[in-house]
Amino acid sequence: MEAESLATTLLDQSLAACVQIDGPITSLYRWAGKVECSREYRLMIKTTVNAWPALRNRLASLHSYEEPEIILVPVSDASRGYGDWVVDQTT
Repeated sequence: MEAESLATTLLDQSLAACVQIDGPITSLYRWAGKVECSREYRLMIKTTVNAWPALRNRLASLHSYEEPEIILVPVSDASRGYGDWVVDQTT
């Protein structure tokens, strides 16, 4: 499964501390002038702001889609222990 392969690579390269895989989900979207319907998996990738640029670029280079949805959702607060763990696990 592509989602597991992507997750493992990001973890192996210390770009992510944790990756959660949701799905399958059904995505309907317009692409190249027509409506598409795809079975997809959503990855929730836990990382740091410092690791984000490298993670974004690596994920884009590995993904099978021409333009995958890669977005940053900032976390304004987290428990100290969890935050420290994420920092410790990422480059």
